[in-house]
Amino acid sequence: MRNLKDLNEYHVGNTPLYHAKSYCPSQNLYLKLEMLNPLGSIKDRTAYYILKNLIDTGRLTSDIKIVESSSGNLGLALNYFACDIGIYFRCLIDPTVPQEKQKQLEDADIDVYVVALDDNPDYRTARIQLAKELNQQKDWIWTNQYNNPANVQAHYETTGPEIWLQTRGSVDYVVCSVGTGGTICGIGRYLKQQNFSIKIIAVEPDGSTAFGGQPGKYLSVGSGMRGQSGIFKLYGHVVDYYCKVKDLDALQECVNFFSAENISIGVTTGSVLVVASCIALRYPKSKIVVIAPDDGEKYFDLFEGISPDKHHCDDVILHPYVNK
Repeated sequence: MRNLKDLNEYHVGNTPLYHAKSYCPSQNLYLKLEMLNPLGSIKDRTAYYILKNLIDTGRLTSDIKIVESSSGNLGLALNYFACDIGIYFRCLIDPTVPQEKQKQLEDADIDVYVVALDDNPDYRTARIQLAKELNQQKDWIWTNQYNNPANVQAHYETTGPEIWLQTRGSVDYVVCSVGTGGTICGIGRYLKQQNFSIKIIAVEPDGSTAFGGQPGKYLSVGSGMRGQSGIFKLYGHVVDYYCKVKDLDALQECVNFFSAENISIGVTTGSVLVVASCIALRYPKSKIVVIAPDDGEKYFDLFEGISPDKHHCDDVILHPYVNK
């Protein structure tokens, strides 16, 4: 097994903070463009920290294979770093992962396994169940992004400090989607240590139940959960408010943003912008930072037929969150 290089040698992180002047009339909205990481998403950070933790704790050796349940982005990143150090990786996906993303995984020569639903309530549960079964075998390790503190540490040590530095400590709101919760918990933990008054706003797709409600289908493959992950239960107290966003509103906002800024964003970022843009208008003297996890390439076909159109903020309600 070869050595894992320093994070900077992989050119991961230090992504730009983009001022969305044309999109936001109040001129107080900024996007952390995580699609500019080498493999195209914020999961580059997560993958590196997860593997580094396995190496540092002595659990990863040359005879061990790793497996992860992924919607695509983490799988691409884990495979990249695993290949670099000579470790075998298997990516568990499901039929809901867009064809473009599946092809991207296959083109990278990743061992991709598409799970069946069987008796599981949803595909993510099916992926996790298979990962657990492999984890019981002596030559496999499940990296377990849902309960792995390294997922939080990645953003506590990199993304959070970058935002603080790039805003020169002048940030009032951070708006971020929630899946496993690693990104929002790591960023929120760091920033609140610098200034506890910074508000951390969580966004999940309508149909996700991290913050309760009725389960249902939703488009985003990178955000949303059935219930809360283990790491969110531990670190989610950094969240101040949450909001649910419908798929159609998220798609509309992707089109609106591209029309104004000529930057492609994914539906996860679109949902976050629905909320963040309303906060920006309500509080024009505040500085709002949006976490944009990846671009909109895999959603292009869904944008067809949608024209730019202003959305109304009446439906954007920030619910106080109390971690129980």
